[in-house]
Amino acid sequence: MSIEEALTVERNERLTAERAYELYWADLLGQAPTFTCIGHDCSAPLICACLDKPEQNLRIRPYFRSRRLEDHAATCEVAHGKGKAKKEKRPDVFESERPADHFRSQPAVSKPALPLWEPLQRRSGDGGGGSGGHLIAAEAAPTGIGGAAGLRPRSSHFYRLSSLVQKFLEHRRDKDLAEATVEIGGETSTYEALFRNVFRQKVADQLNTRAVWWGTASLRATKEGGYYLRFSRPFRHEDVELKPTITLSAKEIDAYPVRKLLRARLDKIIAEANGYCVVFVWAKPWTPKDAEKPFVRFYVNNLDHIDVRGPEILEELKNTSRIGGD
Repeated sequence: MSIEEALTVERNERLTAERAYELYWADLLGQAPTFTCIGHDCSAPLICACLDKPEQNLRIRPYFRSRRLEDHAATCEVAHGKGKAKKEKRPDVFESERPADHFRSQPAVSKPALPLWEPLQRRSGDGGGGSGGHLIAAEAAPTGIGGAAGLRPRSSHFYRLSSLVQKFLEHRRDKDLAEATVEIGGETSTYEALFRNVFRQKVADQLNTRAVWWGTASLRATKEGGYYLRFSRPFRHEDVELKPTITLSAKEIDAYPVRKLLRARLDKIIAEANGYCVVFVWAKPWTPKDAEKPFVRFYVNNLDHIDVRGPEILEELKNTSRIGGD
């Protein structure tokens, strides 16, 4: 049974599996965090699947699961589905920036300061404490099992592009890329329109197009401690073809809260696949107007906006529709 949310007593916080994964890799959960069910009067222990994996299984996003169904209380609507809310199709939300305290340190506590059955309608800045108001408003939404009477399913909110790529892959398998939607900055798009392959698109037509651009690439570490990516396939520019590049500086990586996870993934690709990878980047292509020799570059000023994966993802991406005239 897949469960979307759990309570971590160490941080006195109700959180999604996605957030647990990020906190673990930011060294803010400890080496052996414990999770319990959020159901009514329930304290069943939960396991967070994929928590310690630097390279997520292509078919599985992090999720919570029970050790045993009988561990849940009889009153637990998470396990037993009491008061299950009707599912609604709502867009996912990709947040371009995290709240300032998203990776705040949290002192250990001996017990929750709030009851487990705290309503999800709590909003950021409502004067409440303990459960992380911004998190419940933004990320901790019941999108799967259970759902209490009177509570509606809410859309998934993501900060890392990696999470959005996982949803893209899921929708591709379900063959509903043209129907599934995602909201970014108040604008809603389908997954099909948002994800675009760079191959042979006319760069002049795309300079103002912020999308999730993707394609195969080569990855290498730089002497300064950063990384350099060069796409294998080009944009078209007048009579020439230009392979876009991305540079990730050591300074940017060292300031990134989830740098441990990022470096683990990139170093693994270099070691095991000689740097051959598939890169996704949420950005606009950029090319200089008066350069002696034209080039195309993606600037990434937020490392949440790039996702680099090993070549095994190519089978998953085979025959995915490409949008935008390529």
